[in-house]
Amino acid sequence: MPFARHALILSLFAATSVLAQGGFPEPPVNLKEAEGQGLQRLSVEDLKAFIPGTHDTKGTKGKSTRTFKPDGSYERKAFQDFSGSWRFDEGKNAYCLDVRKKKGTDMTCFAVFRAKEGNYYFDYDLENGFYAHSWTPAKTE
Repeated sequence: MPFARHALILSLFAATSVLAQGGFPEPPVNLKEAEGQGLQRLSVEDLKAFIPGTHDTKGTKGKSTRTFKPDGSYERKAFQDFSGSWRFDEGKNAYCLDVRKKKGTDMTCFAVFRAKEGNYYFDYDLENGFYAHSWTPAKTE
């Protein structure tokens, strides 16, 4: 019994330490797993609290800052900068990005789930259901 108690305390400490250091929680690998874990999916109305706005993001390709502007334009600042436009899709209960790249425009819609801990959110690509990025609203100065 003491071992189990110590293991629980260590795992809680490790989880809170990562969050306290500004780390992002570990996301479920796909949309079905997020639903299976009982994470809350945000509605378009919920998303309006964060979009337009600026997000600190960690994705499969590193960290970035994403800005959703009130006029519908979008910018991502990272190792590779992108711009385009954003919109809500009520029918899909998601937000969508139209991002200009060298080979044309990528159009992607994302379902958003709230992490169980902290002020973190997970985006899942609706086309394939896989995890795309984690984000938190950027702190205003």
